Amino acid sequence: MASPRIVRNWAELPQELLQLCSQRLCLKNLSAFRAVCHSWQSAAVEERSDIPWLMLTDTDETPWREFFCLSCQQIHKKLLPEMMANGYFSSRGWVLITSRDGEFRMLKTPMSRYCHIIKLPNLNKSPNIEALPPFYVELVSKFVLSDCPTTSSDYKVMFIYDEAWLGLWKPGEEEWTAVNSHALGFYDVIYYKGSFVAVDHENRILRCDVDGPAPFEAQVVFEVPQRLQEFEHEYPSGSLWEWDQVYLVQSTTGSLLFVSREKLTSTITFRFCVLEIDLDTQTCTEVENLENTSLFLGDNSSFSLEVDEDHLIKPNCIYFTYSCLSSSQFTEDGGDTGMGIYHLEDGTVELHVKGKSFPLLWIEPCF
Repeated sequence: MASPRIVRNWAELPQELLQLCSQRLCLKNLSAFRAVCHSWQSAAVEERSDIPWLMLTDTDETPWREFFCLSCQQIHKKLLPEMMANGYFSSRGWVLITSRDGEFRMLKTPMSRYCHIIKLPNLNKSPNIEALPPFYVELVSKFVLSDCPTTSSDYKVMFIYDEAWLGLWKPGEEEWTAVNSHALGFYDVIYYKGSFVAVDHENRILRCDVDGPAPFEAQVVFEVPQRLQEFEHEYPSGSLWEWDQVYLVQSTTGSLLFVSREKLTSTITFRFCVLEIDLDTQTCTEVENLENTSLFLGDNSSFSLEVDEDHLIKPNCIYFTYSCLSSSQFTEDGGDTGMGIYHLEDGTVELHVKGKSFPLLWIEPCF
């Protein structure tokens, strides 16, 4: 005789068990968890994220966007018609969306279930930066928030345009303001200890004091020593390395990191050097071990993250996005983009995610 069939009501599972299960889910799966029934929705933990997402930008004119989750190691697709634009940049979990007519909008955490959009002034209508060349969305290379707009009303926005120009906006203002400097061009800019800090093409660190009245000016506060880095790791004899990119990152302990990336000519082989800059003592020290911290570097957003045992993120590593658009040996369209992991301990690189188009976008955890 067959045993009686046991019918389970999944809605009656203990709330404590449901809550524990929801804690293990990434944002996308957490949304699906909530949609099961009212009981599961009430038991789900508050929406939060302590792990970055990688947005795989697509050149196709489609309202769908793909995101790679480092937590579940899967690609999730989400309908985001508000993100159909010509350019994308990221800072503190927000995405700056630019269009060819100079429109700027900020979208809060695309993977969040709450849509929060802030419209910024049109760049072409800003008389304070009339010295800029004609606007081309492709020439915007960096976007930085001083604070998260949902937690601070006193936030500021800065961007790099045409490599050599810094633009500033504060809430309530109707136009962008230029930040004067004598730099020939900028690699990167971040918000560090109450000021915007930039690095120019001469490896000089500049501080931008924008709390007072305009005009604003970026002042040189440190010059990174010009020296060839000595790498312990072996590379093929005769390897020709080229200077590829420089990043500024605030470490998890609050120090300022200067990270240089070199690329082996005609390949997608990279190596990195990390320097800790002390602006007070005017010194820099090479960092050989990040210990339980990893860095996330991108053309649009760079940050550090402390790794714990619950993360699938590897410690003492540099997660970086790359693009080799001028080399035809990798893809039929003459370009190659993706995300790689550089192991600081032995200098090895593993290519982790293949991109669809340029640029790939780190979405920083901020809530």
